[in-house]
Amino acid sequence: MQKTQRHALIRRLVTSQAIERQSDFVKALKAEGANVTQATISRDIKELQLIKVPMANGHYRYSLPAEKQLSPRDKLKRTLAASFVRSDRMNNFVHLVMSPGTAAAVGNLIDQLDDPRIFASIAGDAAILIVCRSDQDALTVNQDLDEMVG
Repeated sequence: MQKTQRHALIRRLVTSQAIERQSDFVKALKAEGANVTQATISRDIKELQLIKVPMANGHYRYSLPAEKQLSPRDKLKRTLAASFVRSDRMNNFVHLVMSPGTAAAVGNLIDQLDDPRIFASIAGDAAILIVCRSDQDALTVNQDLDEMVG
């Protein structure tokens, strides 16, 4: 299971179950077919910025921070508005130029979209290369991103 798929599954589990411990994540993910270790879950919790919130019974459970409860598209739109510099397209590639230090976060949000038109994205410090499945996909992905920026 790819990291983006595992993160999507973790987000779903957190919103549908009371997950109290990392070991609970390991068990729940294994039940879904994802063979993970506690160390992997620890990294995922950090990357997803999960927080612990109190439950009525006095125990604590993992939860998404308020910002993480927005859809990936809404988060991407907001982040692009603050960090987008320009974009360009060539064949099935879309190149985004971002403010320094923001490309990795934007690349992560693009990956979270699970857009079937996108084959992969590669993010550096201030640029992202999006590899689309076709030239037409690159054209529409670039148009969609331009519309998000406004």
